[in-house]
Amino acid sequence: MKTIFQMKGLWAAVLTLVVLFPSCKKDDDPTRMELLTDKAWKLTAQVINPPIPAENGTLVTDLYAQYDACNKDDLATFRDSGNVLFDEGPSKCMNTDPQTVTGTWAFNTTETILSITLSNETSSWDIITLEDSKLVVEEEFTDLGITYTITSTYAKQ
Repeated sequence: MKTIFQMKGLWAAVLTLVVLFPSCKKDDDPTRMELLTDKAWKLTAQVINPPIPAENGTLVTDLYAQYDACNKDDLATFRDSGNVLFDEGPSKCMNTDPQTVTGTWAFNTTETILSITLSNETSSWDIITLEDSKLVVEEEFTDLGITYTITSTYAKQ
């Protein structure tokens, strides 16, 4: 009799595990490509370090504050095909500019650098943050022997 009760207990435990574990399964986290692609991204902040001199002689770190409204509504959409679409948004700074410009994009092998090619010129951004609704990238350049870092923050639209 003891063996039968042990068997029933074992089967009850197995049945409980079979029923409970699938319902507790956690959804797979999205890949970096899924986080980046098929949504429009809008620039919401951009800073430079070290500061650069403005026309009035002050030093500027907040580049975004310097932009006209027509630049602040621009959108970038990365496609899983490797194409990227830059859209001027509702307001264009110059009526003669095209509404959209298309280029290509690619991750490096570790998906930590985003390279964008437009008109045969490639720029590479270090990905600092890539979440469902936020993208933060950094780009470095050197001018007159000084290395600058531009940090750009984008929000999903």
